[in-house]
Amino acid sequence: MLLLTSFLAGMDMHELEEQVVIEETGARSGADATVVAITTPKETTCNDQGCRNTLQVGEETTFAAYIKNDGTADITEMSYSVTVYLTDSSRAVGDVAKDANGNDLIWSNTDVMCDDASVCLYDGSTDPLTAGSFLGGGKSTLQLPSGGGDITWTPIRGEYMVSISVGAPGDVDTANNAELVYVLVEDWYDIEVDLVWVADLGNGAEELESSSFDASSTEGDIDFKLKVTADGSDTFDPRNVTVRVAFTQGSQATGTLGGQTLTINDVVAGTDATVDTYQNETDPNATTTDTRKVLSYQTTWELSGSVTPGTASDASWELTAEIVEYTMYGQYEECVESSDATEGNENVTTWNNLCEVPQEGDDRPRTDSDMISGSSDVYDDIRISRMGIYQGYNSDCTGAASTFTQEGEDGDLNVGCSLIYADVEHRGSKMTKEYGWNVSYTVSLDGNQLDSGVLTECLQGTDMPYSWAPLGIMGGSVCMFTTMEPGQYTIDFSLHMNEKSSTDTDPVPWSGGTDMRTSNNDVTMIVDVINNLPVITSFELTSDLPIVVGQEAPLVFAVSAFDVDDPSGDGLNFNYTYPGGWIDGCAGSQASGATVCTTPVFPSFIGNFPVTVVVTDEHGGEVSKEIDHFVWNSVVATATSDAGVEIQYSVNYSGVSEFSITTFTDANAADYAEEQLEGYTGTYAAVAALDYAPSFTKDSSEVLDQTVSVIVAKDLGATSLWYIDSNSKWVILSDAATDVDATTEKFTYVVPSDLPIMGPGKMILMGGELAQATVPDAAVSGFDAEATRGGAIAMSWDITGTLLSSDSIRVCVSPGQALSLPDCAGAFNTTVADEDRSYTYSGSQTTHGETYHVEVAVCNEQGCSTPGIKDVTADKQVDGDVAASNFGVSAQDDTWVFTWEITGDTSDVAMWHVCWSTEDFTVGGMPMGADFCPGTMGADATTLTVDMPAIRTGQEYFFTAVPMDKLGNMNAAASMNSITDTRIADNSNDNDGTGTIGDTGDDTSSSVPTWTWGLIGGVVIVAFIAGAFILSRGDGEGGEGKDWDY
Repeated sequence: MLLLTSFLAGMDMHELEEQVVIEETGARSGADATVVAITTPKETTCNDQGCRNTLQVGEETTFAAYIKNDGTADITEMSYSVTVYLTDSSRAVGDVAKDANGNDLIWSNTDVMCDDASVCLYDGSTDPLTAGSFLGGGKSTLQLPSGGGDITWTPIRGEYMVSISVGAPGDVDTANNAELVYVLVEDWYDIEVDLVWVADLGNGAEELESSSFDASSTEGDIDFKLKVTADGSDTFDPRNVTVRVAFTQGSQATGTLGGQTLTINDVVAGTDATVDTYQNETDPNATTTDTRKVLSYQTTWELSGSVTPGTASDASWELTAEIVEYTMYGQYEECVESSDATEGNENVTTWNNLCEVPQEGDDRPRTDSDMISGSSDVYDDIRISRMGIYQGYNSDCTGAASTFTQEGEDGDLNVGCSLIYADVEHRGSKMTKEYGWNVSYTVSLDGNQLDSGVLTECLQGTDMPYSWAPLGIMGGSVCMFTTMEPGQYTIDFSLHMNEKSSTDTDPVPWSGGTDMRTSNNDVTMIVDVINNLPVITSFELTSDLPIVVGQEAPLVFAVSAFDVDDPSGDGLNFNYTYPGGWIDGCAGSQASGATVCTTPVFPSFIGNFPVTVVVTDEHGGEVSKEIDHFVWNSVVATATSDAGVEIQYSVNYSGVSEFSITTFTDANAADYAEEQLEGYTGTYAAVAALDYAPSFTKDSSEVLDQTVSVIVAKDLGATSLWYIDSNSKWVILSDAATDVDATTEKFTYVVPSDLPIMGPGKMILMGGELAQATVPDAAVSGFDAEATRGGAIAMSWDITGTLLSSDSIRVCVSPGQALSLPDCAGAFNTTVADEDRSYTYSGSQTTHGETYHVEVAVCNEQGCSTPGIKDVTADKQVDGDVAASNFGVSAQDDTWVFTWEITGDTSDVAMWHVCWSTEDFTVGGMPMGADFCPGTMGADATTLTVDMPAIRTGQEYFFTAVPMDKLGNMNAAASMNSITDTRIADNSNDNDGTGTIGDTGDDTSSSVPTWTWGLIGGVVIVAFIAGAFILSRGDGEGGEGKDWDY
């Protein structure tokens, strides 16, 4: 269980995701550039134990992907690009990320492939990317244009989505042109330990690069330094860095370090400083301080020492240094404190305090230790300088490697063919003394040894093959191929120096010796190997739809899959299943052609037909993809009546039940002797009648298609076939027969797709030639239409001819377009009573100034007679932005005289009105009606005189002037002026009908003087008496410029 948990935790979850869009029909015909998988950078995967395959800040990375032509035609031109987006834990694509200089992280190369090899990476005219091929033969490292080298990114801390996209002219499927991977970039911290010899070689004391010191010509002590440096992508100040220095000597050599005798010494690197060692998150005063040795960021701390070789001529010694531990200060999990829940208080409080926490490792363990050695004689030493594993080969170990993972680096390896590799080198004090050597190895998986042996060369799998030679100035290498499975591998390499020198029979001479430092001869590499699951890049049905059982053409499924661990795909196997089990004949390897499955359409396929392809790699990794289709049942049901009339009902439908005709018997044709048939004139007589019933019926959604044929003798004299449904409705099925042979003929009806299987009813064969019905004889005459007040459109007409019961009068009103009857689709369409000769289209449905096409016609099921037609422009307001200004009011005797000026275009003005109130009003509160708005005719009228009220007590009156058009549309405005009636009260009005403003005889209201009615005009009187509604128009500030429609 623990192994399974570890395995799942290490799996690349991106490889578990289904990344492709399944196309359900039709093969891609043409070029199809596809990004199959991104291999560099690897996708970061995280779980509760941490994250794998992260990048470190400042760690340069290139971009590599498998780019394939998934189409059927060659690609001769290609471009690609890399874009890095910001993201978060949701992995949603955000803005384009920027580098440290603020530049967008976008790289594009439009010259990947073209017809000029001097410009592009690939010459598409001589070496195009053929169908099914990978760019570059496998994995491609993306390049900058114009020979600029690899596209590289030096990341800063953050979360990113890396997109690689490809483009090609005529690409038939752009949905697969890009891939995304999630990449987490983290800060890194490192404590580097160095041991160096210090000697005077003639230019004063200097640090030596060699780790081996030849003291054969040196007298006195030999100096060295221990150097410790804190480095990282961000400030890193570790405390009390403890380094263990061990001195191993083979004779009389002695040493000192920092004034102390050198044996096994623990030294603390850093400078004394008073620092905080604890701080409570919520209480700044609860802080503890103490003295610690602090190793300052990027400042090297040094400690000197020396080695005294002694008098022995064969003295030798070795110094090693490694980090034991150090302390970090911050908000760590170990610093967290929590309160306990108590009765009555279940809340738990957590404090993220700051404290010191011991640490044992850092992000770059290869620098955590160092070693130097020396001798007073020739110092024999060889070592393994580098060890790692190459991957990216095909499953049979052909092809070229695409990755190299060095011992000590983080990251997982993939399953498949891998080359275990090591470099060896001379590390002795005398480079001209060449050594014989070999490397022994063991390979174990999950603790079980798989292989062992001895290596001396590396002849395959790398760009530079190596044959064995003695180690001297030139180094050597060894390697071996192995096929890795999922699990944890332990690989041990051990370098051995030949003790004896070569003999005369050896092809190359070498010197024997005793390796004086064997600690650098052994390297163990422990790696986790995961199986990247195959990726199904496409799975499709290439056959035409729909699918009908028993059809002549077989079903052909095609799948394309890719395995990053086996780019050739030779190790992939395919199986196809449906709910009934395996599809016969559709299983095998890619090499055997199992990427295509061909099968007849069996009855067991009827209904929902999901087909799943299961792709399995050589290591048990399995992925699947499903496409779902529908298979229709197909039946031709037949029956024959006693009189010899035959029915053939062909239907493709859903379901496995067998369709049949259960009833097809002769009925009494005399019952249908004088039938009036819809759409035809006259009466007709049946020559045969049959009772019909199917075994079942199905809704139209469950039927693909259906055809009904009735075969009769020619001498029966049938001219048409009709069907009477269960509601006694007659439906014509066919009005023409085709010859079957010399004596029989067939009526055929293709059932419309929106109808169900025909239910029980009667089949009637009618005699006599059908006479087609026509449009109505009655027609619209004297048609007129005109705009009326408030945007309404009034229509009137007469009817010539006689309206039949099958006729109707229809109205069609369409804005901005000439829609016609009988359809009038999408416009206003209504039927009026037969006796109506007028209709008004409401102004609430119109827009001022828009033209409406109006039609009125007499229609029946065959169509309409000649319509009345007219285009009318809706009128809902006074045009021209006309208004009154400089409005004035003055008292003259017992009258008020109003004057105003006119602004705007008066061409649409018929008259002016002065509206009044005893309260100040806005445009929306302007008083309405004849009693409050006396008027004066004329577009250019600028004055109006009205009588004052007979009885006044000092009331203030407010007035405004507004225009009205000939239809009765009137604007509105706020009060423009006012006047106070300062006359002495006069009670002389005897209510004799000569009304004045504010006077109705009861001293509480007012009326208009009799003489003003003639000015207002009949149309306005009718409008006010009718109490018509008000619609406002306009957008002037303060409510000005609005129109009122009555």
